[in-house]
Amino acid sequence: MNDNKLYGAVLIKAASILDVLSQSSEAMTMKEIADACQYTQSTTSKILNTLQAIDYIKRDSHSKRYTLGSRLIYLANSAFLQFDIVRETYPALKFLHDQFQETVHLGTLQDNQILYLNKLSTYKNNQEMLSRIGYTQKLYCSAMGKAILSTFSPEEQKQYITQEPLIARTPYTITTPDALLTQLQEINELGYALDEREAESHVFCVGACLQLNAQSSQYAFSISVPYSRITPELKKEMIAAVIKTKNILEFQLHSQMK
Repeated sequence: MNDNKLYGAVLIKAASILDVLSQSSEAMTMKEIADACQYTQSTTSKILNTLQAIDYIKRDSHSKRYTLGSRLIYLANSAFLQFDIVRETYPALKFLHDQFQETVHLGTLQDNQILYLNKLSTYKNNQEMLSRIGYTQKLYCSAMGKAILSTFSPEEQKQYITQEPLIARTPYTITTPDALLTQLQEINELGYALDEREAESHVFCVGACLQLNAQSSQYAFSISVPYSRITPELKKEMIAAVIKTKNILEFQLHSQMK
């Protein structure tokens, strides 16, 4: 098809640029983008400026390199929610809840916080913790938050720490940037995150992100238990169950998104 015959030919060029950026694991220079799309640097520069103005891409002021912007992440998040993430994850999360009779959460990344989308809990457990649907929690002190934060690039993690004060929520909250970065690397390797009384002093939590694309994960789930009930055996069982649930959900959701 001849792009010039279409009314929105420039939109097709913009889409090509966004495709190139989405497939790159690193930020790109304007020349690299122009070469990949086989556009002139002049054309590429004009389109990049427009995309940047509407937050579809962002440009690092120091490196002069481009990555996808927050507006695109928001739109992707909205599109994904249209097939109802709460409904699609419910059977697996309900099974996890029934297995332990403990509180299970589903959350999404929003404005550098975790927004709680669903909560499965017994009446008794519901009285033992602050969380509720619509509640937000900091990334650095929650299992779901750290699981998602572990998928950020090293540069994004450092930028987050620079912008987000690591304020102690409890005596157990990690407040040292180096310690948090080290833990995030371990989380990325292990596939799960722990919140050991870091957000609430009486709550232990195991969480994992749902990696559904090449970009940073936008969704996570967790299971929370009053710390007084934790034993080494229960901790091991919870971690195994969370990893199994993560694998099931990622396979299921990947299949539905094809």
